[in-house]
Amino acid sequence: MTLAQHLAAIDLLRARAFPDQAYHLAELAPAGARPEGPGEDRAEAEREALALLLATRWGPPHLVGLSGLLLRSGAGEEIPRPWDLLAGAVPDIQLWRTEEPAAWVALGVTGPGDEGRRLVVCVTEVDPP
Repeated sequence: MTLAQHLAAIDLLRARAFPDQAYHLAELAPAGARPEGPGEDRAEAEREALALLLATRWGPPHLVGLSGLLLRSGAGEEIPRPWDLLAGAVPDIQLWRTEEPAAWVALGVTGPGDEGRRLVVCVTEVDPP
């Protein structure tokens, strides 16, 4: 996907009504679309480039590490969705609060795994814990 396609996908997610769970979680660049090995850094580069474009709309992102959510969850605290899903999939996010419609937009890159690193976006009305 191109950066323009990523922006269009995010705009589409923001425009959609939220289902019962109050979030949309999507993979912006499917793992099969990028090569293995050194090309895996492409997901991180795409996130940085996309973050620069989103910063022109909503200002600089908040950089949020999610390991604390995993620790809190492990200690028995219930972490609301989608934040529990994000914490289990990505080590950190770039996060914006948008208006009209009011929502949180988070960009993350999954850790290395069988499918390679993947660029993901979450749009939610659930406040971060």
